Amino acid sequence: MIITFVFVAAGWISHSYLLFGAAALSLIVALCLLRLHYVQNRKLEVIFVSDHDDHYLHHFLDYYHSDIRKYFPAFDFKIEDEYLVALILSEMETVGLIIAEIKNAETLRICVDYLVPKYRRSLLARKFHQCQLHYVDFLGYRYLYTEPQSKAHNQYLERVGFRLIDGKYIHRCS
Repeated sequence: MIITFVFVAAGWISHSYLLFGAAALSLIVALCLLRLHYVQNRKLEVIFVSDHDDHYLHHFLDYYHSDIRKYFPAFDFKIEDEYLVALILSEMETVGLIIAEIKNAETLRICVDYLVPKYRRSLLARKFHQCQLHYVDFLGYRYLYTEPQSKAHNQYLERVGFRLIDGKYIHRCS
């Protein structure tokens, strides 16, 4: 990248606009690839919320209430005792939320798997799902399922590996 920058400067200084343009384009592509690599390799952390009356959790739910409602219209924002609640963080920034109901020793029903709008269209969305599956597998659950919610969320579920079976989106963990 340094060499490309040198060529950009040399093209500018020597008024060689062809050299300058080619080197500038190369520099832009290199910076885009570097940024893409950075976003793909952001580390995600899962923080389980044991106290369902947690102030930050409720502030998060209130702040994103209308957006969550758009993707999860069936979610009533009541968090019961049998729910697992986890915040997803990346570089100490909350990027998502998972709320899942424990159905039995092997099965979780996903009530909400929400990614904040800032990261929804990024490659972090797929990593979010992989992180979710890793922790579900770590806890010993073998099956995840959710009911169809909204068209956009259903498409996301299909992209990340859920299959529609008998009116439910189902995913089998490893």
